[in-house]
Amino acid sequence: MFWATSIGAETYRLLLNLRRYFPVALGVAVSVWSWNRTGLRQKGLFPYAVVSLAWAVTHNVLSYIACNGTATNLNNYMDLAFSGYVFTAMVLLRTLLYRLMRGDHWLVRVLFALLHAVLLYLPLTEFLYFMIYRATISMTAAVAILQTHPGEVWEYLQENAGYGGMVALCVLLLFLFLASLQLNRLEPAPQGHNQATYGKPPKKQAACLVVIFLAVALYLPKSFYGTGLAHSFGEAKQYLDSAKEFTENHQRNFQAMQTTGGSIQASRFGKPSTIILVIGESAGRNFMSVYGYQKQNTTPWMKASVQSDPEHFLLFRHAYSTFGSTVQALEMALTEKNQYNDVEFSDALTLLDLAKKAGYKTYWFSNQSIQNSLDTPIQLVAKTADVHRWIDEDPANQGRVLYDGDLLPCFSLVNPVESNFIVFHVMGSHELTIHRYPPEFTRFSKKGVLDLVSNYEDSMAYDDWVVQQIYTTAKEHFNLQAMIYFSDHGANPYRKRVPDHVPFINLRVPLLVYLSPEYETLYPMITDTLQNHRNQYFTNDLMYELVGGILDVHSDHLDETGNLASNQYRFTRATLKTDLGRKWIREDLDETRIAK
Repeated sequence: MFWATSIGAETYRLLLNLRRYFPVALGVAVSVWSWNRTGLRQKGLFPYAVVSLAWAVTHNVLSYIACNGTATNLNNYMDLAFSGYVFTAMVLLRTLLYRLMRGDHWLVRVLFALLHAVLLYLPLTEFLYFMIYRATISMTAAVAILQTHPGEVWEYLQENAGYGGMVALCVLLLFLFLASLQLNRLEPAPQGHNQATYGKPPKKQAACLVVIFLAVALYLPKSFYGTGLAHSFGEAKQYLDSAKEFTENHQRNFQAMQTTGGSIQASRFGKPSTIILVIGESAGRNFMSVYGYQKQNTTPWMKASVQSDPEHFLLFRHAYSTFGSTVQALEMALTEKNQYNDVEFSDALTLLDLAKKAGYKTYWFSNQSIQNSLDTPIQLVAKTADVHRWIDEDPANQGRVLYDGDLLPCFSLVNPVESNFIVFHVMGSHELTIHRYPPEFTRFSKKGVLDLVSNYEDSMAYDDWVVQQIYTTAKEHFNLQAMIYFSDHGANPYRKRVPDHVPFINLRVPLLVYLSPEYETLYPMITDTLQNHRNQYFTNDLMYELVGGILDVHSDHLDETGNLASNQYRFTRATLKTDLGRKWIREDLDETRIAK
C-alpha cells in the first residue's frame, strides 16, 4: 500500500517504512492469534478489519488520486501504521475482556460498536470531502473548518446537501452504528475448533498480551497524530496558536515603529476628516456590472459612479486575492506580511497602525460572526482598533438574521469632530447568499427560493446599496476624504467553493478607490499616480501598502515598491503571485472567463 500510493519515494524512506510496518504486522498477527486462542469465530474480526482497512486505504488512496500527475513527491503519513495498531489494540482488548467477563457482555458490545462507528466516521468524512472537492483535507481547509461557527455549518449543509442530503447523512451514520452493534456480537467457534477459554488465561500468556496491549495503546496517540487528517488539523491549530503571538508582540512593535513625512497627515485637511476601508466578502469582479458583467446590473451605484465621475471614483481592473479563503487572504491584506517578503504575522504591523500614526482614531465594525470561534488573525488585528464592534454581539441582535445594512447604525459611535479611520467588514456574498440580503431587496431571484446564481447576484446588488449608504453618510456627516472597497476573495456561484487548488475566478476581486476633491488638491502626486495605475495588476496582500500610500505615511515598515499609490510601484502581471505564492498571475489567460 505504501509503495502503490507514494510518488517519488526515496530508497531510504522505503526502508524506514519497512522497519515501521514490521512491528505493526507483528502486532496484528499476535492479536489474531489471541482471538483464535480464545476460541472465537473468525467472522467476529470483520468490524475490526473494516475499521483498519478504512484508515489504511482512505487518505493514502485519495491523496494519491488527488496529487498524481501534479506532485513530484508524496510520502504517506502514519495512516497505515495507525490502521494496524488500532486493529491490534482493539482485538487484544476485546479478547481480554471476553475472557475476564466469561462471554460477550452487552455493555462491552455497545462500547465497541460506538468506538468502531466513531473511527469510521473520520475516514467517511474525508471520503465525502474528496467527493465534493476532489482533494483531501489540507491545513488550509482545516483552518477554515476550525474557524467555522455553527451558523455557517448549517448554511453550508443547506446549500450543498439540502434537507434530503442531511437526512440521508444522519441515516447513514445511524446505520453505521447499528451495523457495528450487530457485527460486534461474538460467538464461540464450532465444536471441534478451539474452544472458548473463559476465566484468567495462563499467567505468562496474560502478562505478554497485557504488555503488548499497553505498548500499542500508549503508542496509538502518536500514530494517530501522524495520520494525514490529524496532521492537517494539527498544522491548522499550530497556525492559529502562532497567530496569537501577535497580541504579545504588537504593542511593542507599534511603539517602536518610526514614521516620516513631517506633520500628522490627518491635520492637513480643512476640518476633521474620515477615511473608510470596506472589506467585501466573496465578491468576484467577474459578476459585477461595474466590471462589465452583462447578465444583471449587480452594482448599479458603483457602475454609475465610475461612469459619471471617473476622476474621483477610480476603478482598478486587475486586482487579485492572495488566496481563496478569508483568514489567509486578510491576514496579509491587513498587515505588512505578504507573499513577497519574509515578515511573520506575529511580528507584523497593521494598516490600523498606519492610520494611528497618521493621527486618526480607528474603528472596526464587522458583520462577520465572532461567536463560537477562536481568535483569528482578522480578529486579532480588529481588536487593535480604538473602537471595535461585532454586531452579532449586541443582545438586541440575538435571534435574528443580520444583514450588512445593520452595520450602518455603527456610525453613531463615531465622533464627527475627530479624524477617523473606519473599517467596515461585511458579510457580502458569503455562502449561503440567499441569507445575505433582506427578502424585500430581492431583485433577480424569486423571493425565498434557493438559486445559487440569482441569489449571488442579489447579494452583490444589496451590498452595492450598503456601500452607497456608507459613502453617502460619511460624505454628508464625517467629511469623507477617501474610501477604499475591495474583497477578501472572489467566488463562482456556478461551482462549489474549493479550499485548495483555487481557480482564478475565485481570486479575481474588485478594487475601487474614491478620492474627494479636497484630497486630490492636497495630494496631487498620489492622485495622479493612482489614476495612472488603474490598469496595473495588484494583489490584495499589498493593501497595507496601498492604505499607507493614501494616508501618505512613510516608514521602514512600508515598502514603497509595493505601494500602488507610489510611482515606485514595481509589480506587474509577470511578477505578481497568488494562491499563497503558488501561482503566477500571468497564468490567468482569460480574466473575463466565467466557468459554468
